Amino acid sequence: MGGALGNVLFKGGSVLSTAASLLGGADQEKDYYRSLAKVAEDQAKQTEENAKKNSEYIFEDAGYQNSELSRNYSSLLGAQKTSLAANGLGLQSATVQKILKNSRLNALLDQETLAQNMARSLEQTNTQAALEAWQYRTEAQQYRTAAKRSRWNLWAKMGSLIGK
Repeated sequence: MGGALGNVLFKGGSVLSTAASLLGGADQEKDYYRSLAKVAEDQAKQTEENAKKNSEYIFEDAGYQNSELSRNYSSLLGAQKTSLAANGLGLQSATVQKILKNSRLNALLDQETLAQNMARSLEQTNTQAALEAWQYRTEAQQYRTAAKRSRWNLWAKMGSLIGK
């Protein structure tokens, strides 16, 4: 009789010890998934911050390019007026007016192209960042779900252990 009681106590102690071990393992598993979720959330935030900085750089670069276009147009306009005047053509000439209007139109087209390129770059940067941030947040949510489900796995493990 003492041997049977000893076996029951031994088996019961074994089950409790294993249960405690599984419980500790489940906590570690939850912590692991939570840390992965935090990393994914941090990556999403960093992606958004990077996109914001890149957008600022795109604006800044477009501003420099626009200034350069304006300087080039001013230089070209001055050179054209000087050259045309040197050839005896006054500003009242229809030919001179046509040349100057054509130069202004080309400068405006260059500025419009610059604005379109900037808009495309901003859209691409923001779309890509939004997609990456969404992917990171989806990943974080999956890790949080895995952390929640790790508790249920513990009970399944305990059930199979007790059934032995």
